[in-house]
Amino acid sequence: MSELSLLIEPSTALPADRIDALTAGLADDLRTVRGLRITYAQSPADGHGKSQQAWELGMLVVGGLFSATTMRALAQIAIAYADRIKARSIMLRSGDNELVITGATRVDPQLVDQLAGLLAGPSATTTGSTTAALAGPTGNGVSTGS
Repeated sequence: MSELSLLIEPSTALPADRIDALTAGLADDLRTVRGLRITYAQSPADGHGKSQQAWELGMLVVGGLFSATTMRALAQIAIAYADRIKARSIMLRSGDNELVITGATRVDPQLVDQLAGLLAGPSATTTGSTTAALAGPTGNGVSTGS
């Protein structure tokens, strides 16, 4: 089963408890999507002295059924959330592949295709490690690179 990591990237430095609260808010929003399983990123070792939620601040792991409808809903939630909290971006990561979403990103077929490519893994991309940034005033600007 495929999994994505979602990482909130605040526009300014925030205290750990604020990042933890923002992450919990995004997790709550994502839990409204049927078929997704949302968990907090956890360390591989126990006894690190931090809560599981604070271990990797701002990071969630999303798994489940990734249909085109689910991916569109996930993108819409991430975009709305980034805009609402004025985050710099929310990074979606699967292996070495990344997709960066901002509040200015537009949900369109190209974005859904990029999400599908992200979930498909390195064999679905030509470079193996692609970062697609969909941002800017129109939300249409796409740049790829490693």
